[in-house]
Amino acid sequence: MSEDLAEATLPHSNDLNEVSGTSFSLMIKLLSSLMVGSIFYFGLKITPKLDEMSWSTLGFVAVVVLVIVFFQLSIWFSKTHINQTHIYQTWMFHKTVEIKKIAQCKLIYVPFFSWIVTPRLVVRVGMANFFVFYAADARVLEKFLALVYQKSITI
Repeated sequence: MSEDLAEATLPHSNDLNEVSGTSFSLMIKLLSSLMVGSIFYFGLKITPKLDEMSWSTLGFVAVVVLVIVFFQLSIWFSKTHINQTHIYQTWMFHKTVEIKKIAQCKLIYVPFFSWIVTPRLVVRVGMANFFVFYAADARVLEKFLALVYQKSITI
């Protein structure tokens, strides 16, 4: 397991066949920001009662705030990269999959609703490892579709 993590590096950016793009559409980013803003707005209403809370409750609230901010930043700044040998995504946790190790892959794409349902590639590596790669960029989706077609005719 640790060997896989040691090898998990970003594919060479000078690869001419590499395509990269944002993982989530602008609408998803804005909607998630609206939801997080609403959570913080209603959370501000409890600030007068903070002095009545125990330290464990305050610690729990602080951890929840950190997790929400981490997820929001992950949505805003995630990128998906695909080249001839790897798929790589910088989301909450950096994910890398070698294309030659993919046993099965499926593209989940809802036409006309990709602005709200983010297209994704679900990849199975081996018997039990599943990875999900999100893509909002049309060039990355084209590569995903080509990969799904390639894997469907080689199995």
